[in-house]
Amino acid sequence: MTPIFRNLIELLVNPFFICLFLLGLCFWFAWRRIYGNFISTCLLSVLLLFLVISTGWLPKCLTELLERQYPVVTKLNPQIKWVVVLSGGQSQVKGMPANSLLHSASIKRLVEGVRLVKSLPQAHLLLSGGGYGGDQPEAMLLAELASWFAIPAQKVVLEKKSINTADQAKEIQNIVKNKPFYLVTSAIHMPRAMALFEQKGMHPIAAPTDFTFFWHDERWGKMFVPNTYNMSYLTIALHELLGRIWATPILANTKSM
Repeated sequence: MTPIFRNLIELLVNPFFICLFLLGLCFWFAWRRIYGNFISTCLLSVLLLFLVISTGWLPKCLTELLERQYPVVTKLNPQIKWVVVLSGGQSQVKGMPANSLLHSASIKRLVEGVRLVKSLPQAHLLLSGGGYGGDQPEAMLLAELASWFAIPAQKVVLEKKSINTADQAKEIQNIVKNKPFYLVTSAIHMPRAMALFEQKGMHPIAAPTDFTFFWHDERWGKMFVPNTYNMSYLTIALHELLGRIWATPILANTKSM
């Protein structure tokens, strides 16, 4: 499945897009003054769907479904020689420090990788992430930030070619070979990442971080009062679920080669 087609399908099944599409139909039929009953049904459907995606029940359920599959690493295996950190996004603005350019997911992943590698004196920290269209590889910003934590340069290995998780699995396989390693990424992204790496015949050990705690504070209204944050978290969860589906036929073909 090509990236363009995959992105199109993801757009079409996005609940927010469906709401906009149904609203567009309503305005079209209202302007043409036809299908009055359809307009009423459509508007009611939009209202109900909007309430479902903007309150916390569905986003929280899907997010926790993904994030609870792997626990946080609390007891390390001293035999592990690699800690692999997957990039989580960056910006390209001249004159800004690494911590300002890296997205929060990237920073949280790196900090978890640093925590692990500091407890494994013999391990190397592999930072993975390329750049789009000539952008500076994200691995370089991660390495700069890692140096602030006094991680020796000789312990840091960079993978600078990949632009997505599937690419990262392919490039990292060339470095770690068949050795076990701690795989650090956001908890919601971990199930898809683990599947991609395992289908390559690799031996990752999940080390999730960047958990979603949006619904775990005293502001209980997040669950009941519609807000855009819930829609944002739902979009992220759906992206991961659909990404896992998109990967399935690719992984099957790769395994049979």
